[in-house]
Amino acid sequence: MTRAALAALVLTLAGAGGLGGSGCAKADLECNFHSQCGDKHYCDGRQCRQDCVQDFDCTGGKLCNQIGQCTIGGITPDGGVQTDGGTTPRDGSTTQLDAAVQVDGAVQPGQGRYLDRCTGAGDCQSALCVPDFGGTMMCTRSCTQTSECAHRHVCASQRCVPDDTGRPCQLATPATCVSGLCLGNTTGATPSCTRNCASAADCPAGFACTMAGGQQVCADIERACSTGDQCATGLCLTVQGCTATCRTASDCPERLDGLPPYTCAIAFGSASPICVPPSDILGPDPAGALCRAGTVTGTTLCRSGACDDAAPGGAMCTQSCRPEGGCPPGLGCFPLADGGSITFVCSRAGTRSLGASCANGRDCDSGLCDATSSRCTRLCNDGLCPTSWRCETIAGFSVSICRP
Repeated sequence: MTRAALAALVLTLAGAGGLGGSGCAKADLECNFHSQCGDKHYCDGRQCRQDCVQDFDCTGGKLCNQIGQCTIGGITPDGGVQTDGGTTPRDGSTTQLDAAVQVDGAVQPGQGRYLDRCTGAGDCQSALCVPDFGGTMMCTRSCTQTSECAHRHVCASQRCVPDDTGRPCQLATPATCVSGLCLGNTTGATPSCTRNCASAADCPAGFACTMAGGQQVCADIERACSTGDQCATGLCLTVQGCTATCRTASDCPERLDGLPPYTCAIAFGSASPICVPPSDILGPDPAGALCRAGTVTGTTLCRSGACDDAAPGGAMCTQSCRPEGGCPPGLGCFPLADGGSITFVCSRAGTRSLGASCANGRDCDSGLCDATSSRCTRLCNDGLCPTSWRCETIAGFSVSICRP
């Protein structure tokens, strides 16, 4: 991330030595994840490699797979996609694994600990087995407050569960949200699950921590609107999109370093202090939206003021994030390396859960695929990993991931 990019209000996430996007377009560049190396490349020994581009580059009847390796049948090195405790090979057949056995086989039935896979309460030491991201189940633990849970989890019904803040819900049935809280209105904005918060740092990127129903909750305010009923908070700034009431600026979304912050002030005719976007924000487009150019050369209509112009699938608006709060649904909080520093930004993510096989970060709900194991992983700055996995710091950086 360069000062020149910040000055232009456009952030390029990919590049040699980065941890996001498709930065390694050629072999032999340094890497820690397959997703750093681009299509038809893979990470091996911290170097981007490529064995093939087409099937005819391979010998012995092997085929070229999606990460540029010659394998039998063109499948990924581990043979399949981990789903619901079993392995589903590419040919569609299914080999069921013991429900309580971890990816490396270290967990025995009834001995599963927090973050281990399970299919029922009997698989876990805590006797608590709950749905996880990606459609699998995980062992969890009891809690009294969210600080006792892993990042991207909340304490609800006295157990740690994945945070579903931002996912659609029905106002008539808030119990479908893990927190029992559904925020929205009946005339415009699609209601979404929310959670209690002390500041915006507890919420996904782009969300504010605001008062609703007598309690402080997370509200997605980086959305386009033309009238107040199109915002969950009922407050609309026509050019910049939705906003929310606030107590201090810490209740407003964080922005990337180098960009001016939100302020909390009475403005635009409001009766109470609201999150006021800084003057550099020229549009309402949320994180994950395709980037649109502003009327001034080098500017963007992203509400965050930052565009990942190397994102797979097209340039997308991104936003600063924290591992604790994560990103809106469909995005993962990804560590971007810039020299010796790390910036966390929202990146497109997939649906596979922790421990599932992967070719790149876009396969995983977390947005992170560990190149050494070809498994979906998670940031473990909270010190939590499945049984027999280790929380390992990436060489040269202050970022740690779970590795089997």
